[in-house]
Amino acid sequence: MFSIFKKKCAVCKQKAKEPRKYFNDQNEPVVVCAHCVLYAQRLE
Repeated sequence: MFSIFKKKCAVCKQKAKEPRKYFNDQNEPVVVCAHCVLYAQRLE
């Protein structure tokens, strides 16, 4: 029911499972799924 409210991952563009917030190059918060966390941490 609440799956329509899930955010999309900023890296893989799929529905984010276990979403985490990171900041992009413009200091805007973005949502990253658990699978893409390692990639997001390398970009910091």
